[in-house]
Amino acid sequence: MAGVASPMLRRSRADGIRFLAGLIAGAAAGAVVVAVPVYLLGRLLEPLPGPVALGVLAGVCVLLGLADLAQRTPHVWRQVPQALWHRLPPAALGVAWGFDLGLLFTTQKTTSLIWVAVAAVALLRPALAATVLTAIAVGSTVVVVVTTLTAGADRRTEAGWSGSWVTWARRGSGLLILSAAAASVAGLLT
Repeated sequence: MAGVASPMLRRSRADGIRFLAGLIAGAAAGAVVVAVPVYLLGRLLEPLPGPVALGVLAGVCVLLGLADLAQRTPHVWRQVPQALWHRLPPAALGVAWGFDLGLLFTTQKTTSLIWVAVAAVALLRPALAATVLTAIAVGSTVVVVVTTLTAGADRRTEAGWSGSWVTWARRGSGLLILSAAAASVAGLLT
């Protein structure tokens, strides 16, 4: 996002702010849209006994944790088209991009932590779907906004800058997710 917002902010601070505000609003809207099927899936799964749901979640955690450790975090290999920058006014562009980010399933992921949260909500607390998914989408978008507004945002988006921290983030995520799976299994056994 910094690759779009930073030049926009340099050209017109007001346009950049409108873009970033639209980004947050769009993220919230996208998260609410995706929360509906997560909630419905959770309601469908509610007849599962608690220990079974926890066991399924532990299995999901093992798969996702191993995927992160193998540097194979599941995600879609696409980005929002940069051509939109030239077609939409700043606020609408922000809403469009934010909505896509808020959908959670349509953008690249660094780690599987979001997938674990979605699975946990669906399996354990579907009534929290809108709250949790909106918090994830808006929280991650606010981080994007803050990092975009800090000095050096353009340099951080250059090719190759993020490679090493992504590897470490996935390793840490994988270990954290596997620890959660182990704790869930330990809880089931006691």
